[in-house]
Amino acid sequence: MRRFAVVLVLGLAWTGSARATGLLIPAEKNVPPLAMLNHKVDVSIEDQVAITRIEQTFRNHTDRDLEATYVFPVPKGASVRKFSMWVDGKEVPGELVEAAKAREIYTSIVQRTQDPGLLEYMNNNLLRLRVFPVPAKGDQKIAISYTAIASADNGLIEFVYPLRTDGKAAATLEKFALNVNLKSQHTLQNIYSPSHSITINRSGDKQAAVGFEKDQAVLDRDFQLYYTYGRGDVGLTALTHRPNSSQNGYFMMLVSPRAELSKSQQVPRDMVFVLDTSGSMRGKRMTQARNAMKYCLSNLTPNDQFAVINFATTVNRYAEKLQKATDENVNQAKKWVDDLEATGGTAINDALAAGLEMRSRDSSRTFTLVFFTDGRPTIGETNTDKIMQNVAKKNTGNTRIFTFGVGDDVNAAMLDQIADQSRAVSTYVRETEDIEAKVSSLYGKISNPVLANLKLNIEGGVALNEVYPPQLPDLFHGNQLVVLGRYTGVGHAVVKLTGNLGTETKEYVYELNFQEKSTEEKPFVEDLWARRKVGYLLDQVRLNGEKKELVDEIVTLAKRYGITTPYTSYLVVPDSPVPVATSAPKGAAKSTDGKPNVGFNPNPKGKKGLPAPNPVSSLPPGFPKSGFPFPGATPPALQQGGIGGFGGGAGALGGGVGAGGPAMEKPLPLEELAKRLTTNGEKITSGRGDFQDKAFKEILEREKDARKSDPNASKGKKGGAGDSDEAEASALARVVTEIQEQKSALDQVRMYFQNKNLEGAQAGRDGVTWAMQNNELRGQSRTVRAASKYVQSRNCIEFGGVWIDDGFNAKMPTLTVKAMSKAYFRILERFPIMRDVYTLGNHVVWVSPSGTALIIDQSAGREEVPDADIDRLFVAPAKAEKTDNKK
Repeated sequence: MRRFAVVLVLGLAWTGSARATGLLIPAEKNVPPLAMLNHKVDVSIEDQVAITRIEQTFRNHTDRDLEATYVFPVPKGASVRKFSMWVDGKEVPGELVEAAKAREIYTSIVQRTQDPGLLEYMNNNLLRLRVFPVPAKGDQKIAISYTAIASADNGLIEFVYPLRTDGKAAATLEKFALNVNLKSQHTLQNIYSPSHSITINRSGDKQAAVGFEKDQAVLDRDFQLYYTYGRGDVGLTALTHRPNSSQNGYFMMLVSPRAELSKSQQVPRDMVFVLDTSGSMRGKRMTQARNAMKYCLSNLTPNDQFAVINFATTVNRYAEKLQKATDENVNQAKKWVDDLEATGGTAINDALAAGLEMRSRDSSRTFTLVFFTDGRPTIGETNTDKIMQNVAKKNTGNTRIFTFGVGDDVNAAMLDQIADQSRAVSTYVRETEDIEAKVSSLYGKISNPVLANLKLNIEGGVALNEVYPPQLPDLFHGNQLVVLGRYTGVGHAVVKLTGNLGTETKEYVYELNFQEKSTEEKPFVEDLWARRKVGYLLDQVRLNGEKKELVDEIVTLAKRYGITTPYTSYLVVPDSPVPVATSAPKGAAKSTDGKPNVGFNPNPKGKKGLPAPNPVSSLPPGFPKSGFPFPGATPPALQQGGIGGFGGGAGALGGGVGAGGPAMEKPLPLEELAKRLTTNGEKITSGRGDFQDKAFKEILEREKDARKSDPNASKGKKGGAGDSDEAEASALARVVTEIQEQKSALDQVRMYFQNKNLEGAQAGRDGVTWAMQNNELRGQSRTVRAASKYVQSRNCIEFGGVWIDDGFNAKMPTLTVKAMSKAYFRILERFPIMRDVYTLGNHVVWVSPSGTALIIDQSAGREEVPDADIDRLFVAPAKAEKTDNKK
């Protein structure tokens, strides 16, 4: 029978958002925290009362029983209801014991794990469980349930589930799942998450189910959920962020209709589907396109009217005028679609004209044109500028034109502009994608228009500026409009939203309060605004060519907010750490029970029962083969004799993990790396892109070699080691190939800009890739990973697992402090703002206000520094000179 004890640390004040993932830390110091197998969270929120239940399973990756300690920070204001663990397959309730030395516990965890990300644990409540034994090669399941009140501010309710365990981003070996059930006595409106791509299922106005699931998920950001209550047909919610009262603030407005659509909001539609049937559509594309068209026809309602047009060398109509969507008419149209064949040229101008001519004179009906093409204009008018001019002249009735570019041989700039000018959107279907899936996804979002021709006006002492999107799209049932911008002024304001519902003009009035300085920080509002602005600026460059003032503004914003652009392609990074490349060495034990193989290599000196200091076995995706980012491991950029003379393995881009051989015994000092990178006045940005390219190339080469050396990997039995290795290899190849293609396209677009070859950036494969990337940027409403971070007024860039201030140069004075030393914690004690810098990791170069570069290095540096020297770091040169004069 296992022995266990639980300790609940209480009584200390909350000083920030705890990271609630939880850690299971073995007593043996040379064994890292145990891998998290899965993580399931179920939350029920009824009128702000949130009950959260968590289940986590950890894997003992060693061949012996372990004693371990589980720690879990209790969120602010939470009351623990139940805490239990599984013993011999049965759930056994734990014991709550009060303790009073939380700070010492937190400090010991930080020093033990060598992880500054855990500094956020300081001074808050902690749940601790000592477990013995955790069985060899076995799993340990733990469950926690607690109650808390979701915070509310002016009607905006926020629920946060703190996720990230530490600054190195924990990952689940299998599934992470989070489900939130919302229930209220009032109508729920504007449900939004800036952190995760959630699914929302509405069973009515007062209930909603929110979900997020991912296999092998990286737990690198807190889960945030916002929602409001409302009474009207259309709800508007404002989130503001103004960290500096002397500067303009930032706002995000969420606009959405109620879940239960009233009869007055059900507007009859006229839909025209225009399909390219030129010769290049032959085969799979044509089959998918037919299915997509039939899907659209099947989802028409009895109040709708429709038309179907196909075009190649000529334009052909199913009928000369709009047809009522009766069962008979729809079935006849489907048969007509089944008989369509792919042959001939591409008469885009004539096809768009024919579609627009189908509009009726009944202004009470919405009119929408869905346009599919897989080529550029080859018949009739072929000048894209003239085609767009012709469309603008004919589109006098505010017709929405949703464009679909199929394949790579399209003029993306033309399709984007046609959609943008009509307040619609453009969509692209690549060669390997399913046309039907893309069409059905969009069609479901635009099925029920609620308001058209939207406009936002504000009255009072507040003015809105730099609003994106500049021209608001229509509002559809089941969708949510996200508007971002800046504001000047302060105080109470009245916002009016107007739009058309058929022939009727609707006006909705909302009273909002714009703060002089934010009391609750929402930095994602500023970040998303910057990304959208950069997207629109890049569109101007794509359409009209480079202008210095535009490029300068793009680069400034991109560096400040870590935005990947053709001018900052070195910042490209996956939205999760890159999976690890290397496979298990020959002779390493492989799993045969279907579970992920997370065993250590045999000890190099042959000692039984002890793992190697640096685990280099076949850990699952998200866990390093080279030991990084385990405590004491060396980041790739500091491993000597490797890529570019700087590192010895694949890069840990964007805070990801490294691959390659074991870390060198004497890693390259961080100060030396920083000086090498900035020799001859060069910026570190010039080296990051090259390092990244070589890192990804090495990852793929290593994986390719691993596959060759293990021919059975691709033939592994289901659930066996070969199957697991093959899945890992496939996941790795997909992620790395995708990011390589993205960076290649960005670099190619930059060359097009430099050579004033705008057509290259507008059409063909590169044009489509760039259009998709930039459209995503212009419409971004979720936070993403970035390889550049603005920390305490300094811009730092990630480089192979280390963060370096881009203002650092080789001639400036430096002070190197050893991570986790007395000096390290003394700096934090005297200047708490340094926590933001420390959470970047244990390998950081940051230029202090004095102009001296403070270098945090895990393997080198001073362990004690006088207070006077610490204080001087934070005095600007001019002030330091005055102080000296007084002395």
